[in-house]
Amino acid sequence: MSLMEQFSDPSLITNLTFGEKMLASTITMIMGLGITFTILILIWIFIAIMGKCMDIASKPKTKAAEPAPAAAVAESAPVEAAAETSDESLVAVIAAAIAAYEGANASNLVVRKITRLSGDQTPWGNFALEDRLETRKF
Repeated sequence: MSLMEQFSDPSLITNLTFGEKMLASTITMIMGLGITFTILILIWIFIAIMGKCMDIASKPKTKAAEPAPAAAVAESAPVEAAAETSDESLVAVIAAAIAAYEGANASNLVVRKITRLSGDQTPWGNFALEDRLETRKF
C-alpha cells in the first residue's frame, strides 16, 4: 500500500510516523497548488483569447451606411464648406437622434452651433464633480 493510500484512509493514518505524515502533506499541498495554478493559467489564456476576439469583432467594418434620414437633417443644418465630412456626419447623426427622441420631423430641426468642449474631463465628469461639491455644502 502506498503512502498516499495510507494517508487518505483515516484508520491507517494513525500508524504513520511524523515524517511520513509530513511527506504526504507536502505531496498533497504540491498537488493542490499545481492544480490551482494550472486552472488559473487556463482561465488567463481563455480570457486573453476572448479579448483578442472582442478586439477583432469591434473593428469597424467598411459598409455603406444608409444616409436617408441623415441627408434631410444635413441639408437643413448650415455647414461650412471647409468642415470635414466626419463633422458633417456627426452633426447629422446628433440631429437625427434628437429628432427621433422628440418624435418630431427631422426637417423641422435646425442645428445652429455645435462646439467641442476642451479640457481633461467630459461633461458627465464635470457634472459629477459639481454634484459632489453641492452635496457637501451645509
